[in-house]
Amino acid sequence: MNPNDTIRLLILNDSQAEAERLISMLHNAGRPNRAQHVTAEDSLIKLLEEQAWDLAIAHDNTENLSPAKAIQTIRRLNKDVPMLLLTDEEGSLPIVEGLKLGAHDVIRLDEDQHLLMAINREIINRQQRQDKRIAERRFRESERRAQSLLDSSRDAIAYVQDGLYLYANESFAELFGYDDKDDIDCMPIMDMVADSDQKKLKEFLKNFTLKGVDSESTQLTFQGLRQDGKTAEISLDVAHATYDEEPCIQFLARATRNDGVSAQELEAVKSKDVVTGLYNRSFMLSHTDKVIDNLADGQSRALLYIDINDFADTVQSRLGVSGADAALDDLSRLFDSQLKEGETLARFGDTSFTLLTTQTTAKDAVKHADELCHKVAEHIVEVNSKTLQLTASIGVSIINENSVSAETVIEQAIDAMEKARASEEASALLYEPPMSDEEKEEKDILSEVQNALDNDLFRLMFQPIISLRGSDDEYYEVLLRLANEKGEEVSPTRFLESAAEAGLGTKVDRWVILESIKMLAEHRAQGSNTKLIVNLNRASICDDSLLPWLGVAFKAAKLPTDAIVFQAPEIDVTNHLNAAKALNNGLKKLGSAFAISSFGCSLNPFNTLKHVDAPIVKVDGSFTQDIQSKSESPEALTQLLQELHEGEKITIVPYVENASVLSTLWQAGVHYIQGHYLQEPSESMSYDFNMEG
Repeated sequence: MNPNDTIRLLILNDSQAEAERLISMLHNAGRPNRAQHVTAEDSLIKLLEEQAWDLAIAHDNTENLSPAKAIQTIRRLNKDVPMLLLTDEEGSLPIVEGLKLGAHDVIRLDEDQHLLMAINREIINRQQRQDKRIAERRFRESERRAQSLLDSSRDAIAYVQDGLYLYANESFAELFGYDDKDDIDCMPIMDMVADSDQKKLKEFLKNFTLKGVDSESTQLTFQGLRQDGKTAEISLDVAHATYDEEPCIQFLARATRNDGVSAQELEAVKSKDVVTGLYNRSFMLSHTDKVIDNLADGQSRALLYIDINDFADTVQSRLGVSGADAALDDLSRLFDSQLKEGETLARFGDTSFTLLTTQTTAKDAVKHADELCHKVAEHIVEVNSKTLQLTASIGVSIINENSVSAETVIEQAIDAMEKARASEEASALLYEPPMSDEEKEEKDILSEVQNALDNDLFRLMFQPIISLRGSDDEYYEVLLRLANEKGEEVSPTRFLESAAEAGLGTKVDRWVILESIKMLAEHRAQGSNTKLIVNLNRASICDDSLLPWLGVAFKAAKLPTDAIVFQAPEIDVTNHLNAAKALNNGLKKLGSAFAISSFGCSLNPFNTLKHVDAPIVKVDGSFTQDIQSKSESPEALTQLLQELHEGEKITIVPYVENASVLSTLWQAGVHYIQGHYLQEPSESMSYDFNMEG
């Protein structure tokens, strides 16, 4: 779930004031939400059956609807709605009791930061559970398709467990002269092996079972015994597999080639590097993937990526191509001499090698890599009576239950190797995940905001707001954008919230207002009567000096005061009712207007309008998004709009992304619409409003 997505929240609390405080706290923390205050089981059932919910927060002493009853109802309806409990009590007892009830966490009432972290965790966990369910459905479908392919495959395939056949397809049965594959089910594998080769097969399977993916061979040729008593030479490709959720061994059987070259010999040639005789890149990728697939929880191996420093300048320029190959062969023998039992070495690139260890720890793997670096540095390479001393840089990547693929593991090892090469202190380094983009952005965002203010690096975007009622007014909403040093756009939600927390909110707003006034004055000078809607943050709502400053700014630009509407989110208006009321009245006297955006998400949104009688209301975008993307009923939106129109409010509906919702909005009497379907934000006020007429 994207941090900017609206959280669907159920609140179980006897106190509506506390419920509203929770909603406000989440909005202030940058987590938009649409909440329902639930006070009865019937209403909870109705809400759960009508739509999906992300989270429930309850006080552990709620009497109207107890948390225990709510959790029982959620389970009975088979809904995935994690429950967080708030408690006034100290100590571990309420936590233990809450967890016994089935709550996902129990948090002290006044510990909002703890609550925010728990909410983030549960939202992420819920998304992961949903992803897991989707993956399981796809997995089952894949298994069905795989079974169908096995049954119809022309390759002879069988699965073996504890010396018995679990499954064999028709081709496998035909290879051994059986008319029906069911005749092979549960048959001992030795019944289909000639007496002379039974010992050979037993030893091979014993070695393969014990060593798994580290077995020296995965292929075997033996004399197979057909149903009619005749023998046939059979070549088996053997692999670990899972069949019907049971670990087993897969047999892929083929008749031996007539030209005397076995499949095993061909595979050996394909997997070797011609210069060094080591395994090659393709083998190492395949082998590492097998290791990852068969790694048990708690097991840990490591991949070392070894690169010879300055090989082209140091070796190739002095010895030529053939001499360079000889040097690589010399180094391969050095690495091979240092191999421990069970380790796998490969030449991976022109000047690089990879080494896959057996069970190890990160500390031991780095120590092993350091030792190899010292061995290379001490080693003297001699080619054609010329001697060279080389150095190596090694990156170490740990393979455990969290590893996904060989490519990822090797990329991590290469990243660590490059850092080791650039380091003056270490020649071998363990891969460490980089800081996330979010962490980097959080660290740099305030300096970027300040830098943007100092050097006019912000930019304004304009999105048209289109009349559905034939009005001649031309409106654009002003949207602020900021790009970081890499030219990547920073989420407005993030940098505006950070700016507000750092006390830069009023500075940012005033920069936007001045630029908007300047650009609008230039635009209107061309003969239009365009108006702008400019957003204010909570710091500006509470800024007593804003109104007189606006009067001066309008006068200096010779711009009529009704040319700009000032807009603030419902949550900020609700949290600062007195200041918002004064701002609304002051703008009215100034000749401008006040608008409330993101309307309809609080528990009692119309209570806000009783105090702050703003003439323009923009409903929250989640209403439109749910109708369009989740095919939800428009009833909640149309009811909200009906009440607004009864109060003679001018309404704006944002996030119109396709034409399907337009008829609903028209019938609901909406005055203005906004969204990407009409036009995306652009750097100029160039929309043709006459086209809508």
